[in-house]
Amino acid sequence: MRYAIGIDLGGTNIAAGIVDEAYAILKRDSIPTHASRPWPEIVADMALLAARLVEQAGLAPEDCAGIGVGSPGTCNAQTGEVVYSNNISWEHVPLAAELTRLTGYPCRISNDANCAALGEAVAGAAKGCSDVVLLTLGTGVGSGIVLNGEIFEGIDSAGAELGHTTMISGGVRCTCGREGCVESYVSATALIRMAREEAARHPGSVLVGRDIDAKAVYEAKDAGDEAACEAVARYEMYLGEAAVNVANLFRPQMLLIGGGVSGRGKALTEPLNAYVREHCFGGDHSYVTKVAAASLGNLAGIIGAAALCLRKPGAGPLLLKPAFKDYIWGGSRLKTDFGKATEMTPLAESWELSCHEDGPSVILNGPWAGRTLKAYLEAHPQHLRAGADAGTEFPLLIKLIDAARSLSVQVHPDDEYARREENSFGKTEMWYVVDAEPGAGIYYGFKERITLEEMEEAIKTDTLTDRLNWVSAKPGDVFFIPAGTVHAIGAGLLIAEVQQSSNLTYRVYDYGRVGADGKPRALHIKKALDVALREQPVNPVGPTEPARAVDGGEIQPLVSCEKFDVSALTVRGLMRGRAETQSFHALMCLNGAGALVAGGHSVPLAKGQTVFLPAGMGDYQLAGDMRLLKTTL
Repeated sequence: MRYAIGIDLGGTNIAAGIVDEAYAILKRDSIPTHASRPWPEIVADMALLAARLVEQAGLAPEDCAGIGVGSPGTCNAQTGEVVYSNNISWEHVPLAAELTRLTGYPCRISNDANCAALGEAVAGAAKGCSDVVLLTLGTGVGSGIVLNGEIFEGIDSAGAELGHTTMISGGVRCTCGREGCVESYVSATALIRMAREEAARHPGSVLVGRDIDAKAVYEAKDAGDEAACEAVARYEMYLGEAAVNVANLFRPQMLLIGGGVSGRGKALTEPLNAYVREHCFGGDHSYVTKVAAASLGNLAGIIGAAALCLRKPGAGPLLLKPAFKDYIWGGSRLKTDFGKATEMTPLAESWELSCHEDGPSVILNGPWAGRTLKAYLEAHPQHLRAGADAGTEFPLLIKLIDAARSLSVQVHPDDEYARREENSFGKTEMWYVVDAEPGAGIYYGFKERITLEEMEEAIKTDTLTDRLNWVSAKPGDVFFIPAGTVHAIGAGLLIAEVQQSSNLTYRVYDYGRVGADGKPRALHIKKALDVALREQPVNPVGPTEPARAVDGGEIQPLVSCEKFDVSALTVRGLMRGRAETQSFHALMCLNGAGALVAGGHSVPLAKGQTVFLPAGMGDYQLAGDMRLLKTTL
């Protein structure tokens, strides 16, 4: 079970709770805000409150996905900054960064009304709905919008202020300074003003001379007071118009009414539903938004704030720590040129992105730091690709290879043979030549088709390499190696490899070398003969497609097959990308430096670093001057 801390920051109190992934609150507490204090003191109290709740709930810090905060005012969810809040007199407060610094938890923020809407969508009256609008009717009108399951905030998170759209041009002056805002007609404050206006015209009203609130107005209306009846009729007509506007603008599945007025329940919502059905555009021919009372009350903000973390667990870029291999043909360039920190010598391979048991990648950042990528994807299989479940095997392995000496001549099986004989994926792979010494190259298939008997004879007589196709290699070359292709990487090559997640290699020739134990390295002649294609390579040395210019650089397609798609990105400035639900994106920096920005996360990228972008993460930006290898399914 995963948990998150939800904090509802108000001008009077700071309310917080520990929320589980079923959106139940385990523990909650509140403390006074004392909003006149300097903001660092308030944030420090928020951090202490969060730590206390974790302790009271009996949780370890690593059990929590993070802290979500709903704050009054304008909040930039991407930067984690409270831009402006008059309720607590804040301007440009780096709330997320400061809470992370104090607690060690990742932090996400949004406007408090947005969080309340999200809370109702995941656990309240609109549970299960992907499109929801919440109007909270109090002193003002708070509004939160959830579209396609995500909070809608607009540019710089400054949108969704439905209370400050116009109801009547030139009408009653709003607290924002404009005239005729929705807030001036459908807030609880507006109802009280209308009741006083009607009471002035009805001297016998029970409302005359009293301090009244919205509840008192409705009680008087229920008792038949004429002034209260007139005021409520006017108020609910305006509220009906606001509801119709919401329906016409967004056509959400549900419009929820929150605040004290919502306590009227169906006595309020049934007339509103009738009004919306009668007046919304196309109501006779399309879905009509349903109006209902919000159900979570003050808990909506806590649950919605926690949901900022729970709904997207780690759905940001994940920096990976590689696994290393010290095969005898390795060198030192992965250390000297790519900054790989290991005592291993020689260093032959760096498994940059791997869920293979022989060398899994470890996450370096975020709430999953220190745990393997495999464990992360077992918990969140949708971040591999749409339709994946906890048992889905991760299909790829991405490496850097430093061949100071030639690799063995070898061949890999296809999926059918590997499953039958080895209970493993087969191994189709591609190589991108990062660097090459003069004269370096690879063995790549045969010069011409040979028979099984001819291949056996060449192996026995140590003449196999005479029959193989030798291809010189230079930086930027691309070799596609389908399963069954006999091949070998020659000395002096530094290669980025994308392959199926398999560690199967059938050696057929190894230059008579011995391993670390002083014994000749094992050969796998029978299996190699079973799977070898014994023919010339079908695929030419690439790239076979031209690079195409895009904003911020260019994209060079490298290999596209049923197992993977690989391209090289040259970033010069700012390049945009998008991780859809169909596949994760893996980005390996081969040269230069820059940064990746996505969903409020900023991750530096330098030569030799690899980052995993979860499927469905959405838009991201690459900034800097760098060359990347991008891999998707």
